[in-house]
Amino acid sequence: MPNRLVELVDRWLSWGGVPSAHRPDPAVLAAGFGPDSVHPGASPEAVAGWENRHGFQLPSGLRSWLLLSDGLHREGPLIHPISAIGPMILFGRMDDLHIQPESWFELGNPNVETVCIDLAYRWPGGGCPIFVSGDEEAGTKPRIIATSFEEWFLEVLAHGGREYWLDPGFADYGPPWEAHRKYTPQPDLPPPLRPFAAEVGPLVGAGVDEREIAARTGLTQDDVEAIIRHLQHVPPNLTSS
Repeated sequence: MPNRLVELVDRWLSWGGVPSAHRPDPAVLAAGFGPDSVHPGASPEAVAGWENRHGFQLPSGLRSWLLLSDGLHREGPLIHPISAIGPMILFGRMDDLHIQPESWFELGNPNVETVCIDLAYRWPGGGCPIFVSGDEEAGTKPRIIATSFEEWFLEVLAHGGREYWLDPGFADYGPPWEAHRKYTPQPDLPPPLRPFAAEVGPLVGAGVDEREIAARTGLTQDDVEAIIRHLQHVPPNLTSS
């Protein structure tokens, strides 16, 4: 009986024009994934609806896979179905980060850490970077594990779905927040909010809750978040350009 995952991976490679030399070993796929690892593909309307709703385009490799199989499952979801791809939840502390970028989405949750994607920029020579959330209980930190979805996906398949980035000696690409600040522009701050930046920054630095800041300044919580997103983008932190 033909292996459905192998068939879909071959179609994915063909759609993306990936050289056959990168084709994962079918025996590794068969050994690493069960018969329920793939699902019917998402509809183009569902994928377009997600992009319109969240305001970001999915990388072509991820979009193509979702159209072939709406997710990828092993012991847990390596790739969520399109309906479950949503804003990430941070489990590991990141220095100087107070509000996470709106472009960070949880792609999957295979086991120890969630796998996430930053849709705001393209890594030089790559695509949308893939990173893991980190886990304080496991003692791991957020870190970029691939410079594109395609790079990550091919490695996942080549390792039979195993979380290869947890292997001893694995070399990551650094903290996702550091790279995000480097490769994306500072969020704009509307002129009416600029006079409040000098007041909000020290309050955030002192650990004052956003709702309390809103109450003290007379701003809405959305306004406070916009100021923080603007200020935190410039290292060392909370200093306006």
